[in-house]
Amino acid sequence: MLYDPGALTIALISFQSSGGLVTLIAILIVTAITYLVLLTSEPINKILGKRGSLIVTRVFAIFLAAFAVQFMINGISEIFH
Repeated sequence: MLYDPGALTIALISFQSSGGLVTLIAILIVTAITYLVLLTSEPINKILGKRGSLIVTRVFAIFLAAFAVQFMINGISEIFH
């Protein structure tokens, strides 16, 4: 699932904070990068192997958790200001 509620939330927050043009450019860049990654996923998977793929998955899970924590901190700080 490439476009889920989280992606929509991030797009809306980006639109509110940076404007429509910046958000559109960011969406286009991310879409192009996603297309290239999916296009080359089989060779990347062969290079990384099973263990390398697992490591990459866990590293990106940590990044995702960090983004989630930062969104929560930002939201809580907005409530108290």
